[in-house]
Amino acid sequence: MNHAVAVPPDLIPATIAEIRQETPRVKSVRLAVGEGFRYRPGQWIDLAVNTGGETVVAGYSIVSTPATRGTIQLAVKSAAHHPVTRYLHETARPGDTVRISPSGQGNFHFERGMADEVVLLGAGIGVTPLVGILRSIHEQMPEVRATLIYSVTESNEILFWDELERMGLAPNIRCVITVTREAEDWQGHTGRISHDLLRAMNLPPDALYYYCGSREFIEDMTEMLKEVGIDEDRLVFEKWW
Repeated sequence: MNHAVAVPPDLIPATIAEIRQETPRVKSVRLAVGEGFRYRPGQWIDLAVNTGGETVVAGYSIVSTPATRGTIQLAVKSAAHHPVTRYLHETARPGDTVRISPSGQGNFHFERGMADEVVLLGAGIGVTPLVGILRSIHEQMPEVRATLIYSVTESNEILFWDELERMGLAPNIRCVITVTREAEDWQGHTGRISHDLLRAMNLPPDALYYYCGSREFIEDMTEMLKEVGIDEDRLVFEKWW
């Protein structure tokens, strides 16, 4: 998630604990937030920094799981036009203090008891809240069957690729990655998420279907899922600004 908003009045301090280059265009940022910070898998936070003489704020999805107390992890794609993202990619250092929401935000989340089967559909950096949900299922919900369908432009931009492969070995988890820009070194699915790909996955009609991203992506997925027979009340989505 990556959108500019007004600065909320109730932000709390957090310390940057670690920054890692995960792909050529995505960095992960781990924040020390204290033991009392609470969130649900799939939620997001506002993050505010002081840069260029003003306070700027943006929302980012949490990719870690609530089982990890005391820290949270974000994954942020570079964007030269975006002041908070630019700070995180170019200026931020471990030990820096930022301000964040006092808890997780939003109604886009998944927890035990909400469904026995879940399908997660993501494109590009829109996979971030889905990673948080999938990690939580892998860690704590072996009774939930989950399918991740993840579209990315190039194979070197697959976020947490090794971890997704490991999670996909679990009996209750399936990870399907499709690359839209064909390359000789990629042997898997190609192209965007499509009717044909969804039908080939033999997806359960009574699962909850989670997807988030741009208005265009949301509209495309909603139409596509309805056309392959998924009822509207099984769709859970979040439009990014």
